[in-house]
Amino acid sequence: MKKVLSGWLPGIILFAVCLCIAFCTYKDYGFAWDESIQRLTGTATYDYIFNHNNGLKSLEYRDLGTGFELPLVFIEKWLRLTDLRAITEMRHLVTHIFFLISVFCGYVLALRLFKSQTIACIGFLLLAFHPRIYAHSFFNSKDIPFLSMFIITFLVSHIAFEKNRPGWYFILGLVCGYTTSIRAMGIMLLPCIVLFLLIDLIRQYSAGEKTRAGLRNMLLFVAGYCLLLYIAWPILWSNPIYYFAEEFKSLAHIKWGGKVLFYGEIIDGEKLPWTYTPAWFAITTPEVWLVAGLAGMIWIVCLAVKYPKRFLVNSSQRQFLLYLLCLLGPVFMVIILHSVNYDDWRHLYFIYPSFVMLALFFVSKLISGKGGIIVYAAFALQFIFAGIFIIREHPLEYVYFNRLVSHADENIHRNFDMEYWGISYRKGLEYILAHDNTSMIRVSNGAGPIYDNVGILTEAQRKRITIVAENENPDYFITVFRYHPEEYDYYHNIIYNYKISNSTVLRIYKVH
Repeated sequence: MKKVLSGWLPGIILFAVCLCIAFCTYKDYGFAWDESIQRLTGTATYDYIFNHNNGLKSLEYRDLGTGFELPLVFIEKWLRLTDLRAITEMRHLVTHIFFLISVFCGYVLALRLFKSQTIACIGFLLLAFHPRIYAHSFFNSKDIPFLSMFIITFLVSHIAFEKNRPGWYFILGLVCGYTTSIRAMGIMLLPCIVLFLLIDLIRQYSAGEKTRAGLRNMLLFVAGYCLLLYIAWPILWSNPIYYFAEEFKSLAHIKWGGKVLFYGEIIDGEKLPWTYTPAWFAITTPEVWLVAGLAGMIWIVCLAVKYPKRFLVNSSQRQFLLYLLCLLGPVFMVIILHSVNYDDWRHLYFIYPSFVMLALFFVSKLISGKGGIIVYAAFALQFIFAGIFIIREHPLEYVYFNRLVSHADENIHRNFDMEYWGISYRKGLEYILAHDNTSMIRVSNGAGPIYDNVGILTEAQRKRITIVAENENPDYFITVFRYHPEEYDYYHNIIYNYKISNSTVLRIYKVH
């Protein structure tokens, strides 16, 4: 036990440091566009369970998984929170802590895979400090908990196949079931794990061994999966097959009437080119991490082709096949099914843990040779640059673009959606309040969750802000250019222009 704890010590220290940072910064973030929808699904599910309110069944967003939203509502009720500011701060903190716990699980997984604390620490930093994912880990209670459960699933999967004990396969099923209750895409884990169990079963049969244990493990895994999926997703209680099929159908054919800005072209959200997701992943992931992940992916593919039998044996190496499937599978599904996937690649953030594990595989091969110092230096510099960006642009660090995109004046603003979730509205409102002493300020805005961002200001600040339509004589007009990437030529008096990477993210005009 002491040996295990000593191996975990660097990860525990990193976790503690990140936790301290979180307690100092979690109140800084604004209110994201989808937060109200996410909380609504959790609240409707709570009322369905405890107040016998069937409004959940007619809710427009009933197909969103509530595996993580429901616990957030439980905490809200337990703490008796009623003010939107307090509720939002709680949600941001809990979501981030859950993410940090999963990142520590990623550290443990990397330690088990590579037997190196150094590589495990690199893995921790790769998972925790991707600039976009780090910011999302506070205010995105949909995509980030789903990503987090993939990390936890990978760890439990490694333990289950290594120990090969019935109880662990049942736990693995529970974990995969809970993952699916957050987002239905988690169902992809079911065939992946079952495939591995089938391979082991066939090998046992071919070797003349008894297959009873293999069949039992498979049944325990599937039973655990179905059990926790059913428990954690209450809308399934009345008709599990119907509602799950409905969710999976809507997942493949999301209806979204918005538009996106992609390489300077405004495109209908339902007609995105297949390059949308790969391009966004490439331009928003730090360069060194991108190169390492791609190299690791190619390396594993080559090994699987050259030595296929190695990936049919129950071993740590076979786990990398799982990571490869969980990385490439969803991307190909989105492309083949023409699924709507907007707002950079956030709907596929859950592929990032797989990418990190493949990057660590590549790193482990390099540092075992003469290139160790170069690898450490490259990663150290990239961590420093990413850290500086996160600190400098906090709390808008998710508006990150690497150098594959030119950072020339307004280039990113003209070519890509930048502030698509309205987090910066809070920053804009606080700027207006700090520079205007009048008792009542009328503000109009472009698209975005400005009402909720007013709601998370202090009580005294809220009383001074009135949100009005653009034609109702506002004092200020504030925009993040969502759905309107071009300039507002009819406003001329710019009083605040916040830029990231030399491109405007938030702008405030004084109307009068």
